[in-house]
Amino acid sequence: MKFSMNWNIVGLRENPFMVNPPADPKQAIWAGMDGLKDEFNSVFQEAKASAPTQVVLCPGSIGGGKTHASLFFSSDENIPETSPSVRDVEVLRVQTPTETRNPARDFYLDVMEQIRLERIGKAVQKNVESVGREMVEQNLRQTVVSGDFANALLKLFEASPISPGASSPLSAYFFRKCTTTELRKLGLNRNIEKTQDYFRILAGVFRCLIGLSDSTDVAEHNRFCLWIDEMENFIYFTPPQYRPFSQGLRELVDRLPYFFTLFMNFTLTSPEAYEEIELILGGYLTDRITRQIFFHEVRDQEKMLQYVRELLSHYRTQEEPKTPYFPFTEEALRALMSNLQRGTPRNMNKRCRNALIRAFEKEVFEDGKDLEITPEFVQEMSQEELDKEFG
Repeated sequence: MKFSMNWNIVGLRENPFMVNPPADPKQAIWAGMDGLKDEFNSVFQEAKASAPTQVVLCPGSIGGGKTHASLFFSSDENIPETSPSVRDVEVLRVQTPTETRNPARDFYLDVMEQIRLERIGKAVQKNVESVGREMVEQNLRQTVVSGDFANALLKLFEASPISPGASSPLSAYFFRKCTTTELRKLGLNRNIEKTQDYFRILAGVFRCLIGLSDSTDVAEHNRFCLWIDEMENFIYFTPPQYRPFSQGLRELVDRLPYFFTLFMNFTLTSPEAYEEIELILGGYLTDRITRQIFFHEVRDQEKMLQYVRELLSHYRTQEEPKTPYFPFTEEALRALMSNLQRGTPRNMNKRCRNALIRAFEKEVFEDGKDLEITPEFVQEMSQEELDKEFG
């Protein structure tokens, strides 16, 4: 049966209830869950106003909003103001690799491809102009340990403009593997091959973006945040795969003691399954966690209503609705939010979305009549309809 979904009839620009996170961080809307938002605001206020590195663990249920949070706070306009403050805060989001024999290398390539060699070269140039080549070389060597790695990063500045093609020796060095002839041409002795190498190069790259001054004055640096999503994927890897990766993350944290923030999203199979985190991260990394932000399920119905109300408010057309819950009655929303298997944003969105789509199918809304979804309409919907999955 064909039906029309005219959102203007119900005073909305579009359906507010997305089941999956948006692709564009600027489309990520924060609704309800004030306490959770306050915790992240606190992390970013500390990140902007102080030098020490942060390691933030973000565990929670599936659909709890972890990916959404990483999207929301990767938009500059959503990061709180502080004084004093670093010059800039950058959030780079990356997913944990899947279906790979070498997760550390795939992770390294993903990060490097997002940042781009051209940008790294410009960052090195800016540091050379700011603090001098000698200090840049000295601090890079201290960070990456290897003289070859430090020289390779410096060559990104010296060889500017950089050819992004696979034929470029520098591109080959950072993204695949140089031949002996290519290494000789670059004046380097070794390739980037081991897990330790990948994370040391990343530490050097992040240090270039942070700033290579010896000072810990926040006004002289940027804050670089790496937000890793879906860390629980490592449950499906073998110990020889995930252990070097977690050790690499530890080394990354240790080599960047200032102006670096590592966020790790971790979906728990059950609220009590902390052993999964210990198993994957190991004690050497969990000991470095500076804060834990738990994505608790919403159990209080008033907070559920607040979430829906604020989400609807963002998508309103300019016309004022007769109630803040329109096109639902408050009682209908309470009925929708009852008996949720999990009190997560995804499950709340799913029920509201399914009720709206069903109402359009049944032609509940008639132009100009302000008809609403009622508790009786919700009661008529089956459990399958309420919790239907969408692709």
